Amino acid sequence: MEFGAAFWALTSLGLAAAVAYGAYFLHRPRTWMRALVKSAFMAAFAAALVTAGAPFPLVAAIGFSALGDFFLAFDKKWTLPFGILSFLLAQLLYVLMFGAIWFFSGDNAPLLPRYVAMAAVIATAVGFLIWMAPKLGWMALGVVPYSIAITGMGVAAMWLPWIGWPAALGAVLFLISDFVLATELFRLPADAPIRRITAPLVWWTYAAAQVLIVLGLIIIVRAGV
Repeated sequence: MEFGAAFWALTSLGLAAAVAYGAYFLHRPRTWMRALVKSAFMAAFAAALVTAGAPFPLVAAIGFSALGDFFLAFDKKWTLPFGILSFLLAQLLYVLMFGAIWFFSGDNAPLLPRYVAMAAVIATAVGFLIWMAPKLGWMALGVVPYSIAITGMGVAAMWLPWIGWPAALGAVLFLISDFVLATELFRLPADAPIRRITAPLVWWTYAAAQVLIVLGLIIIVRAGV
């Protein structure tokens, strides 16, 4: 992967969009402008990775994330399934990449911390899904597969080479972001005061997660692991 001026310009644009959304648009009305700024974060990252010659699965995962951000930016019931589907595809691609890196790298030691982290991810995800189940209704058709996919992503991230630790940390933050988002969508009343806290938490952990995952994968690719 080569990082030229176009890569850094697009990356800077993506980071600026993430900051602008979190600092200003997050609590603004759900307009098209708000949706475009939100999705520009990952869209710019996807374009930057294309200019750097990044592997296609990584570009596609970031691209699907941009679509997910766009669909979830609207307060419409019909856009929610499309948002979930977009992120489901992104998570499956992350699982594919993490699994391929684990299979070919052979860097799996030490084992105990990996097993403990994997068990913690699975136990937390299962417990959270059980807590959410009574409120899901027909949305369980999308939420359950997505929950399985992101849990798989979190587990697979625990087996990445240690040099790519930012990606593992990013996976944990992604799980936290989605747990809080699911709580907002299915458990919290629309006027709950705590949303003033949960909304920024969802965005900033998500933004940090995506940046760290990309950084970790770039480190791994450039190291030739």
